[in-house]
Amino acid sequence: MRKRILWIQTGGTFSCAGTKCGLAPQSSEEQAGKILALMPRVCEKYDIVPMTLMNIDSSDMTISDQKRIADTVNDSIGKYDGIVITHGTDTMAYTAAALSVMTENPPVPVVLTGSQRPFFESGSDAPANFEDALAVAGSGTVCRVCVVFGGKIMDGRDCTKIDTVSDNAFTCVKGDIGTVKSGRVKITCNEPCVGKYRYDCSLCKADGKVAVLDMHPSFNPDIIKMLYEGGIRGFVIRCYGAGGIPERVRAALGRVIAVGAKAIAVTQCLYGGVDLDIYAVGTDARKAGISDGGYMTTEYAVAWMMREVGRE
Repeated sequence: MRKRILWIQTGGTFSCAGTKCGLAPQSSEEQAGKILALMPRVCEKYDIVPMTLMNIDSSDMTISDQKRIADTVNDSIGKYDGIVITHGTDTMAYTAAALSVMTENPPVPVVLTGSQRPFFESGSDAPANFEDALAVAGSGTVCRVCVVFGGKIMDGRDCTKIDTVSDNAFTCVKGDIGTVKSGRVKITCNEPCVGKYRYDCSLCKADGKVAVLDMHPSFNPDIIKMLYEGGIRGFVIRCYGAGGIPERVRAALGRVIAVGAKAIAVTQCLYGGVDLDIYAVGTDARKAGISDGGYMTTEYAVAWMMREVGRE
């Protein structure tokens, strides 16, 4: 029996076509039919049910849009063997992180994919990525939200975009879950499914209440007070190295944390993570009430912080 897979379309480069103003998303039921007509081998293996949820450039993705995706996943989770979401690459890691927080321990694979070039463009990476995503969704081997791109299977909590052009556009800080090629799925590092499926949209209550701050030598700590007075209640601090946050910034964060704000430190580096126990500046940050983000990506730290603030 063919595995039944829901295909949620959201727009992005995957669906783009040329216009007089440049490439623009064209997701529709009609386009989905044309795509599937070009992939008879895939359609023989899977019963693919397309759904056009939205048709946007992923740079326009909002928390409300991510909740629409999460709601659709939650409503469909018991009706399909897997779910594939085609999504623009620019905010794919943010959506993967948000879905990982909102739909914990899904009983079927929830797979995001997309492409660096439109599906119908010659030499596009879209057909291979789509076929690979369907293979992972139909495999039943990954009970989590993941990103499938460039032959890699990546945890949605640990994925970040690293290239604007290359087909190898994403990486995982802690390493990939596995690989996939021409429908063959190989899992190399997979956590067992622990705990029951849980749907939690608390993070949506914190929409507009979390800020990401990059440390740099001219950073003005007065911004922190201004942001707090403007309604920001969660701060994701992209610190230097393994936990470097300047003293003047630690002091400013400590003052807003003392009156109810939250802060978490993640690194500006791609690999290695944060460890606030290594340097004195890190231990001082912890004393100020700043949480240690460890290996969290910025994208996942944003979703995590929004959930924490949203639960208040």
